[in-house]
Amino acid sequence: MFRRISKLDRGLDAFERREWRRARRLFEEALREESRAIGHYHLGLLYWRGLGGKPDKTAAVAHFARAADDGLPGAQTAYGIALQSGIGVAKDVELAREQYRAAAGAQDGEAMVRLAALSDPDEARYWLLRGSENGYPPAMLHLAELLMEHDPIDALAWLYTAVSLSGGDAARKRAAALARELTAKEIETAQKTGRLYAKEIQQRNKRQ
Repeated sequence: MFRRISKLDRGLDAFERREWRRARRLFEEALREESRAIGHYHLGLLYWRGLGGKPDKTAAVAHFARAADDGLPGAQTAYGIALQSGIGVAKDVELAREQYRAAAGAQDGEAMVRLAALSDPDEARYWLLRGSENGYPPAMLHLAELLMEHDPIDALAWLYTAVSLSGGDAARKRAAALARELTAKEIETAQKTGRLYAKEIQQRNKRQ
């Protein structure tokens, strides 16, 4: 007997296929029948970005808040971004910080980056290191910027790690610029360390 595919599942499939208008319609219909955090979050993304229809920041934030209350990390981060910026909702940086902290506790890399930006240097380093060790390239870029002045070799190692894992142009360009300021031996050390970081991250991800 075949299991009937729900509207929510079809909406998620349409979202993955970038069929925005169809995804938007399916999420709206699914949520009228049953409130689900994952549906609220994805519909919020469509409203926020104006995909599949007109943008509606206020409605987007309402959906993010609903999913965040249900403990969905991505929604907590999205709600935090809205709260921090004051877009679609009254600005509340402290509540944004609470949302980021909750999402960061669930290993959301973007939440860690956002939380670091609201923290003192020591706490920022802690969150960026956690995000980097979890394999989130944007955290590696921010961590490298933080390390640049006092530990340029480790900064370069994290940039090489980001390039290795994501191939991102931003990390590649920043690594090339920093390497011009270091000796051949320092670059070699950073390359070896970066390969080690990347290997540890890949092994950790396989175990999860």
